[in-house]
Amino acid sequence: MKILAPVNSVHEAETLVNLGAEEIYCGLSTRTWRKGLEQELWLNRREPGKANLESLEELKELAIVTQRAGAKVFLTLNQPGYAPELYTDILTTVRQAHEYCGVDAFIVADPGLICFLKEALPPVVIHVSSLAAVLNSAAVSFFSQLGIRRIIFPRYVEMETMKSIIERGSAHLEYEAFVLNDGCVFEEGYCHVSHAFGGAFCHNPAWVYKPIKIEEEGSDDQKGQRERLFRVNKETFREHLDEYRRWLWIGIKNFGGVPSPKGDPLGMCGLCALTQLKEIGVMSLKIVGREASLKKKAASVKLVKGMLDFIEAGHSPEEVRLQAKSIRGVNGLCESEYMCYYRRTE
Repeated sequence: MKILAPVNSVHEAETLVNLGAEEIYCGLSTRTWRKGLEQELWLNRREPGKANLESLEELKELAIVTQRAGAKVFLTLNQPGYAPELYTDILTTVRQAHEYCGVDAFIVADPGLICFLKEALPPVVIHVSSLAAVLNSAAVSFFSQLGIRRIIFPRYVEMETMKSIIERGSAHLEYEAFVLNDGCVFEEGYCHVSHAFGGAFCHNPAWVYKPIKIEEEGSDDQKGQRERLFRVNKETFREHLDEYRRWLWIGIKNFGGVPSPKGDPLGMCGLCALTQLKEIGVMSLKIVGREASLKKKAASVKLVKGMLDFIEAGHSPEEVRLQAKSIRGVNGLCESEYMCYYRRTE
């Protein structure tokens, strides 16, 4: 399996490839694009600034440095949808990135844009973004017919579901899964709430919730079953809400950026599941966080590389699971599963 690492500069690409990343992904936000159509437009899911490269020249240099080391470069065009009138402008950017800069593949979510790009530039390689919410084999079949190369599974897709999808998918397809860092409260591909104005309400632990009494339909037996289900953990609404906020802080807010006792990044993690991911056919492991510091990115690549080397040394799945928990240095959090992309993989 290959390590796919996020970058926002040539220096970061060079550093992370030297640490073991074999694939790099980045964003692009040129001044011309940002001011197009008399409004500020985002070419990808990260706002203009530190998460993106700012010119085609920088992208070309990044591709040269990365490919010289034997790694590949992918460019994100991963908004869930674009206005069709923007397709021609996006095609111009893709053509330049492909032919002038030498980008190896493009990460795209919008099905209409995928069709448009493949018709205009058949050789271009497309990876279907997790923002497309490919959650079943029918979705894989749909995108496969559009000529794509890789499916990026959304966060939290269960192992058995991924296995079934891969078994039913076309033999030529590649599959990618999340392995470290950011989580998402909801299914990201279905979330159209902007995080740009005041932050995401779903990340806010101070958000006020209250139970609402509703009239239930159904027989008394059905109502009783639902009531027993609510009481199974003997939690009050307040206790349940406190646990939800704890999960937000651990899995979504990454402990506010505080590192583990060993100095590694905290947050969502799939290291325990690496053996299973390899067995079912996942070939690329995605580290999240183009906007993160180089220190965090480097630590993330080292963590994944160390675990892959451990697997290659012939250790059993149980040994891999224990090793992952050991190097994370946060046993209690591992047991809570609040940091887990793939729960109960042992």
